[in-house]
Amino acid sequence: MTNLATQERELRQTRMAVANSKLNEYRRQCWRLAALVRTGVLDKVTTIDTLYEIAIGHALVRALGEDRVEAIISEAFIDADFHPLRAEVA
Repeated sequence: MTNLATQERELRQTRMAVANSKLNEYRRQCWRLAALVRTGVLDKVTTIDTLYEIAIGHALVRALGEDRVEAIISEAFIDADFHPLRAEVA
């Protein structure tokens, strides 16, 4: 016979671990793509729109809320309009 309290705790821990892993990877991808925007490889608007669509598709917006997802994206892209190599040439 299984202990229901133990079962619930273990299953909850698994849900949280998967959710945290998903969030960590999403944040890492935001920073990776922001770096590509900074170097001119990707378009900023298209990239941000795609990241938001990904957050919706993976239930991050539902789980975290729009404000939190937007903050994660903004944090990564805050200096995305700054191009250090272009600034040095000018």
